[in-house]
Parts: sequence; structure tokens; C-alpha cells
Amino acid sequence: MLGAPEGFWGKLDRVGDDPPVAWHPLADHAADVGACCAALLEQRVLRQALARLAGRDELDQAQIDRLCVLAALHDAGKFNLGFQAKAGPRGARTAGHVREALALFGSGCAEAERFARAIGYDEIALWGEGDAASSLLIAALAHHGRPWPLGLGHDPAIWRRRGDLDPWAGLAELARRTMAWFPCAYVPHGASLPASPALQHGFSGLVTLADWLASDRKFFPFSEGGEDRWPVASARAREVIARLGIDAGAARASLGIGRPGFERVSEHSPRSAQVALLDLPVPERGSITVLEAETGSGKTEAALGRFLVLLQAGVVDGLYFALPTRTAATQIHRRVFDAVARAFPDPAARPPVVLAVPGYLVVDDQEAMRLAPFEVLWNDEADARWRYRGWAAERPKRYLAGAVVVGTVDQVLLSALAVPHAHLRATALLRHLLVVDEVHASDAYMNRLLERVLSRHLAAGGHALLISATLGAVARARLTRPERQPSEPTLTEARATPYPCLAVRNGGAMATTRGIETTGAGKSVQLQPRPIAADAGAVARAALDAARAGGRIIVLRNTVRDCLATQVALETLAAEDERLLFGCAGVPAPHHARFATEDRRLLDSALERRFGRNAPRGGCVAVATQTVQQSLDLDADRLVTDLCPVDVLLQRIGRLHRHRQERAAGFDEARVELLVPVERDLGALIGRHGTVRGVHGLGTVYEDLRVLEATWRLVEELPRWTIPADNRELVEAATHPEALRAITAALKGPWPAHEQQVEGRRLAHTAHGAAQLVDWSRPLEDQPFPDDLAIATRLGEHDRIAVFDPPLPGPFGQPVGGVSIPAYLVRGVPGKAAPAITRCAERCIEFSLGAEKFIYDRLGLRPAAEPESATEDVADG
Repeated sequence: MLGAPEGFWGKLDRVGDDPPVAWHPLADHAADVGACCAALLEQRVLRQALARLAGRDELDQAQIDRLCVLAALHDAGKFNLGFQAKAGPRGARTAGHVREALALFGSGCAEAERFARAIGYDEIALWGEGDAASSLLIAALAHHGRPWPLGLGHDPAIWRRRGDLDPWAGLAELARRTMAWFPCAYVPHGASLPASPALQHGFSGLVTLADWLASDRKFFPFSEGGEDRWPVASARAREVIARLGIDAGAARASLGIGRPGFERVSEHSPRSAQVALLDLPVPERGSITVLEAETGSGKTEAALGRFLVLLQAGVVDGLYFALPTRTAATQIHRRVFDAVARAFPDPAARPPVVLAVPGYLVVDDQEAMRLAPFEVLWNDEADARWRYRGWAAERPKRYLAGAVVVGTVDQVLLSALAVPHAHLRATALLRHLLVVDEVHASDAYMNRLLERVLSRHLAAGGHALLISATLGAVARARLTRPERQPSEPTLTEARATPYPCLAVRNGGAMATTRGIETTGAGKSVQLQPRPIAADAGAVARAALDAARAGGRIIVLRNTVRDCLATQVALETLAAEDERLLFGCAGVPAPHHARFATEDRRLLDSALERRFGRNAPRGGCVAVATQTVQQSLDLDADRLVTDLCPVDVLLQRIGRLHRHRQERAAGFDEARVELLVPVERDLGALIGRHGTVRGVHGLGTVYEDLRVLEATWRLVEELPRWTIPADNRELVEAATHPEALRAITAALKGPWPAHEQQVEGRRLAHTAHGAAQLVDWSRPLEDQPFPDDLAIATRLGEHDRIAVFDPPLPGPFGQPVGGVSIPAYLVRGVPGKAAPAITRCAERCIEFSLGAEKFIYDRLGLRPAAEPESATEDVADG
């Protein structure tokens, strides 16, 4: 409707301090949200997930309609006149609507009684077991991303009638309309809503998703005068759900009636690991599956094939493919899109493939431009189509609402933590097959969080697939075990576990593990410790000498700091041989995560052209961080790498002699030069209380020196590894708790203190994480979210994006629209700080963000004054 509001409004269109130019009636917005909730609950997978959280198999129509009525009441707080005053002149006394509504609960005030009478609460209370209806109404009201305490901050003045605006009359009229919209809700003796905290939490996320959909004016334009909103809202909600891919009916139907074969995702014949996964049955009540197989065995395509099987069977509606780093996610997105395009040749039935990485706006093979904080331009003639396909990619908090999503595991873990919009993420995730790639035994902290996510997902009947080249028996047992599973496998039992293997847990049953036939003949790798980790010049010289002999060499450092030091040293030594240096657009450069989105694509493509399957012969050196150890199809003749945990080292070795092809003389044998400290005693890095004075990522990126010591010993004792035949023994020998305790017992000295410090820190992290986890077994209102959450920073939630508007010339000849800055580099910088450009010349951008100064050029982003503290050595991804 045009002009200033003439009644209770739910949405406004205004610019700055100007009067509103259009408004959307509050009751009509309630119709939009109720219709979206109904359309979402028509989706069998999501509806059954909510039912199973409450211990039911299904929800009937009466229960569905009752949930939709409660969803329609989600903005009941907007009837307060403090909120309605926001349509008036700036400076007037105003109020919000979430805390104001929740303040009525348990307050015993007169306004609480009038609120209950207005919405017909006496009847609503009969809809559920015990206080189920009340708890679900609270969940609907707390739809702005976080719960709030009840009964606090009540202000009677905002609920008093003023002129023609009577809050209680407005509420009563809305309640009356819901009787026509959802008649089954008001049928006497209808099925009761279960009294279940888990259902309350899941419903909160559902209402948030419905509200996000209904609040998007691209989908739900403001009402026109005299419009009967309900039929319009109902039809539009179904259309939106279908076109977003949340309704997977079209995609499912296009797969036909027979089980999809592997040819749907790949032109190649399936390998043994792929066959084993695709042949698994389809359990109705959820599953957790672990595929552990060597690098190059086709685990990604196996996961995509499994997704098609589960989608066609109707037990999932989407896919979230979680990678450990943003780099890996961006690298694998195109691969997933190509497979989806192959599986769904009809574009009308093809689900959108979203890249869920902040700073990117990519769906399928299209990229958008952000015009303003809430405006996105999709560069495609079929604008209406991309208005829908691109929706989930436009905001990180709605990534998981996509149909097929490739992103980081952080987004999944944030669905379990007390951070804003956790419930939106969590409920949206219930629809998906959750695939977690590159799970590592050595990352115990992240695995503990993942355990909780998997437990919730399985309780809702969801399906998850974990894939890894090097997981380890203890980590696998923890991730797949029921709540009260007996003790974890001993080292002897772990060593006896077959490799490769497939572990499957269906519903509440114990997981079963079986071996899989090995793919190919494997490879033999020679490993040699080189005590030159601290000497960037020596590292560069060793790599350059090998390149001069015709080898393609990847130097992989644990930290960006060492990566840049090695790159600079290499360029100094190669003044006469610059042709041997990896570069992009004719400019020498390293490869790490601190590059702008536009430049990362250029670097990835350049690296695959120079080190990929069909790369030209001839010597070359590339210096990189962990960004190259997964997802990119690279084939080095020799690997020079920092010491790291054995499971990570095996992953890095996967980029060495990856393909069978002709190599330069002297490089026929796969060889790893392992960069280690000059002093053989890692204990020298251990301080008085067991803490580590970390260098080169030892004790910082990789915190447990026992794992690094065990890995170093394996290289000394067994300098030649046969992969994958040795994988099981190698991983268990350096990650199993018994093996690590043996290291401490043998070395003594400072090692017992370090063991205590590592375990204490792990327990502290776990306890801190547990304290910040949203407990779905407790009522929502009993768990207010903290204002600040350090754990979210570790998961990348607080990383900042410095936006360059307009884009500036980048180091490789392409305009750069901005760059992501790790959270630890901008501690204390105000959240609204914008970058101030101080210099832009010669392909170098210098800028400040708050008090922090940065340089961005061919070496990537770095502080103008590099911090000296070793605590700044963090994993790069």
C-alpha cells in the first residue's frame, strides 16, 4: 500500500528520514509467514524431521495447522505502539517487538492477561501436551536469531490504545483471520502438539526461515489496497519454495523410478569405494556413514552418487557438502556443479548449486555483484530465474537454506552453537544429506563439535556422510557411536581395522565396519627429514635446485609467514631464473588464502595449469600453504613440506605423483623433503608449564607436539611408505591415544607437562564449546545467547571483509572488490569500520581498517607491520 500507514503495519518502505512511501499491513505479513510455514511443512523430509525430534513419526494436519497459527503470530509484538511509532518522525520514542512480546510471559501483568485474551490463548493452550503450545509460541516470537529471557523489561505504556490504534483489537483481528487460514487448528480434539524442547528449537528455526522468505519483497511484494492476502500468500509461498529448490519434487521426479547409477555424476566407471557406497541400502530413520579411502579414490563423486540415491528415495531434499577450509570449498564448487548439471540435464529441474563462502556470490556457474548491503545483481538475462536461484547465496545466515550447497564445515558447526541464527541454520540443515569432507583424526576439537551436530541430525532422522583419507579408528568410533557405546577401540584393535573401509550406523544401531578393495597399485614414497625449517633461504635453494633439474616442486609451509619468507627468498635466488617460479598473469606469486576472491580464482587456475594432470613439462617451484593440500588436482614431482601430523602429511602426499605420467630424469621416485627444526628435540619448544613456544606452526597450527613427534619418528624409522597399504598403521601409530601416551612415557622431561597442557586445553575447549552449545533437550527460553562468543571467531564467524567500492586494480590485472581479513588481525577494530585507501599504485593497495594498516599485492594480504608473536601462526584456509 502506498503512503503512510493507515493501520497496523508490518513492513515499511522509507528512505532516510523521509516519510514512508509504502507499507505492508501487519496482518498481511502474518499471512505471508503463515503461508511460508505451511509450504515448508508440506515438505515430507522437513516435516518428519521435526516430528522425530519430538519422538513422533509424523505430524497430522491439525498439528501442522496449529504450528502455522503460531508462526502467523510471530510478530505479535509489533502491535505495541512503540513499534508502530517507527513509522512516524525520527526521534519519537520507539520500541522493538521481540523482547517486548516475550516480556509479557511470566510477568503476571494486566497486559499479559489482555494479550492472552486477544489471541485466544485459553484455546491455544489446549492444542499441546502440558505447556507445549506456550513453548512453541515463545519459539515463534523469538524468531530474530536468538532467544531472550522471559518477563523482563515490560513497559505498559507501549500497549495503551492511541487514537484508532488499539493493540488488543489488532491482535484479536489477527487471531480471527488465522481461523480461516488454518481451520484444522481449531478442530476440537485434534492431535496434540508434543511437549518437546527439541521440537521447540526446530520450530524456532522453521519460523525464522519462513519469516526470511516472507520478508523478501522480491517474493512477497507489499499488499495493494483491498487485497485478500491469504490466497495470494498461499500460492506465492508454494511457488517460492519450489523455485528455491527447497521443494525438491521436480529434481526428484527427474531422476526417474530406478536407483540412479554412477553415470549420473561421472563419465568414468565407478571404482571400488564408489561402488561400495552406492550399493548401500536406504535406511528410513537416518544414518551416519564413514568412507575412509585413499586420496584419488573418487570419494567426492561417491558422495554425490549417494546424494542422488537418497534424494530419489525421498529421505533427503538437499545436500550440504562441508569442506575444512574456504579455499577447498571454492575449489570443489565447480566440480559439484558439473556433476549436478550432468545428473539433472533439464535446467528447469536442476537444483541450484550454492557456494557458501562469505565474500563470494556464486550459484551454479554464475557470479553476482553486490550493489548495496541488501541488493544483489545477478548478471543473467533471465533475471526472474536468478532472483530465486541466487537467494540462499546472498546472506551467510541462509546458506543452509539452499538446495545443493558447497561450503565450509564452520557453517555446520555454527548451527549448534549459541550464535545468532543458529536455529535457522540447524533447521535448514535437517533437510540435507550432510557430507563432511577431509575429517582428520588429529583435529579432536572440531570433531567434538561435529559429534554434537551429528547426534542432533541423526535424532531427526537425517543422513550424514563423512569422508576422509586418514581418519583413524578412535575418531571414527566417536563420530558414529550411540550415546552409550562401550569403550573406544584399543590400539591393537585400531591397527586391525581394514583400510580402505566403510563404517555405517543406521538409526540407533551400533556402527558396523567392513573393508573395501583398494583402488590401483598404490605408490612408494621416500621421505627425508631436512633440518632447515628455520632457514627460508635454504628451503628456497633446495626447491630451486630441483626445479633447475626439471622438477615441478611444491613447497608447502604451515603458516603464511613462512610461506611469504620462502617466496621472497626464492625470488632473490632466482633472479636469473624467474621462469622457474610459479606465477599468475606473468607475476611471481605464492598460493595462500589471503587473496581476494577474484585473485584466488586466477591463482587456482594458474596453479592447476602449471601443476595439473596435463601441465607442460619443465621445472617450476610453487610456494603455498594448506590451500593446496586438498581439492585442487595437482601433481608435483617432489614435495617440500613442513612437519605436520601424519594424517595431514598423507593428505599432502596426495599431491605428489598423483597421476601416472612421464617425469623428468631424477624424479621418477616420489620423494618428500620434510622440513624440521635443526634441533632434533621437539621438547626444547616446550615451556615450563607444558605450553609450546611454537615456530613454523609446531605447537600453534598443530598444537599437540606428541603427534608431531610420532610423525617424525615414523619418518625416521620407516623412510619409505607404501600408500595406501601403510595408511592404517601410519595414522594409528601417530594419532591413537595409546600411541601418544607412549611418547610421553618414553621421553619424560617436559613431555608429561605438555601432555597435561594439551589434554587440559582440549578439555577446556570442549567444556567451553559445550557451554556454548545450544542444548535441544532444554527449553529455548532457558538458554539466552551471550553477546560475544570467542568460539565463533575460531570458526571464522568474525572474519571481516574490507570492501573496495569501487573495485581497485589488483596485482594480477583484474579489478578487486575487496579482501577477507582474518579475525585475529582486526581485534578491537569497530564492526562498522570501512577501509580507508592510503595508496593504490603499481598493482599494490595499501589501506587501513580502524587502527590496523594492511598491504595487498602479489604476495597477498598482510599487516603493514607483521606481528612478532608466534601466536599469530594460525592455520591458513
